[in-house]
Amino acid sequence: MLFNSFDFGFFLVIVYAMYWAIGVKRRKAQNLLLLVSSYVFYGLWDWRFLGLIFMSSVIDFIAGRGLQNTSKQLNRKLFLWMSILWNLGVLFTFKYFNFFLDNFRTLFGIDASQGYYFWNIAIPVGLSFYTFQTLSYTIDVYRGKIKPTGNFLEFLCFVSFFPQLVAGPIERARDLLPQFENKRKFNYQQSKEGLRQILWGLFKKILVADKLGIAVSMVFGTPEDYGMFALVYASLLFFFQIYCDFSGYTDIAIGTAKLFGFKLSKNFKIPYLSISITEFWMRWHITLTKWFTDYVYLPLLKSRKKIKPSFRATAVIITMVLVGLWHGANWTFIMFGLVNGIILVVERIPFFRKGEILQKKLYKIPRVLSLIYFFAIAALMSMFFRSNSISDSFLILKKWFTFEIDSHISSLIGIKLMYLGILIVAELLTTKKDFPLQQLEVKLPKVVRWSLYYILIFLIIRYAEPKEAFIYFQF
Repeated sequence: MLFNSFDFGFFLVIVYAMYWAIGVKRRKAQNLLLLVSSYVFYGLWDWRFLGLIFMSSVIDFIAGRGLQNTSKQLNRKLFLWMSILWNLGVLFTFKYFNFFLDNFRTLFGIDASQGYYFWNIAIPVGLSFYTFQTLSYTIDVYRGKIKPTGNFLEFLCFVSFFPQLVAGPIERARDLLPQFENKRKFNYQQSKEGLRQILWGLFKKILVADKLGIAVSMVFGTPEDYGMFALVYASLLFFFQIYCDFSGYTDIAIGTAKLFGFKLSKNFKIPYLSISITEFWMRWHITLTKWFTDYVYLPLLKSRKKIKPSFRATAVIITMVLVGLWHGANWTFIMFGLVNGIILVVERIPFFRKGEILQKKLYKIPRVLSLIYFFAIAALMSMFFRSNSISDSFLILKKWFTFEIDSHISSLIGIKLMYLGILIVAELLTTKKDFPLQQLEVKLPKVVRWSLYYILIFLIIRYAEPKEAFIYFQF
């Protein structure tokens, strides 16, 4: 069930009405409804994978309880590794098994027809998101940062909460779990704000991301037919496409959660205003950046008593390669992570003799120049991320330096960018708010506001077909 479908609209209205009809005094009944609704929502993708979510919930709930009930370090490590091995094992089996087996065959020249079996089953939607979310719970319990919950129903809700189940934000138990444990009061203002954020998310997805995707798919589908300018242009368009697609989903998720009295984490902070890749990762997919920082990068540093600059750089690159691999089992994603890691290390190198790192130096040069630097790197990142194969990536990279101009560039520029311009202007004018429509509540007269809402609704319905799945659903 896609967020940008009429089916989800009907589903949301029914669940919302039932949820508040139950009443705030029946918190357990509300939680049970959310759990059933979340399983129905996910089961409509593929009911076979419901057992996977349930098993992940059971194992991590048991691990959390076990960590609480024992003080022996050996037993605590056994419970921790039970959770780690299950979650990473599930990820490897469904997402990476074919990739590593295929590369193993290629490396050793093994014929694929010699009785080796490939998984032919689809990757469960949202697998990387909910496994990371439930895994962080066990690790935090082990570290003593949170106390494990004793309520199985609430934990099931925490793992499967449908607004953020398939594409995040990746929530921490300390933030989301207590919200299932406490009573939720109906708040009319919060519901209005949730609907406005859903509307803004649909605008970004349907009117911006999907329209940019037409040109992007055209170029990356047959990169050999295009020249330098078309390929660079398409890479930059993809940067905005994936931002509007993913942040659009996030807005819908956060807005939907608000309808039920929940608050989810902010996942984006206008990343195209970044002046460096270091700043970009502080603005883009924030919950994923924090996850890898807390559970990969910092533990790597803590594994050494004395941290040398070379090891710190190595830790950065390892972390970013894993970030790339998290996105998918493809060499393009590994290259995406590697390039990001190398650039992050370079931005931390002292700038000439002054000892000032390049990251800080970028803030002191004219804003236009720092943005040019950022968008040049963003085009490179987008190219690796969007390419269909690693061979396409290197073909495109080679063409970037041919300065070849082709006849297609004029037709690509003709792709309507009006909605992208509206989005950028709107977000730049509301940098102190979570989303632009939130600002309109106090800035514009009621008649103007509602006229704008109706225009957006009309345009969204008008261009709602064909429905395009959110890009991050595949991760």
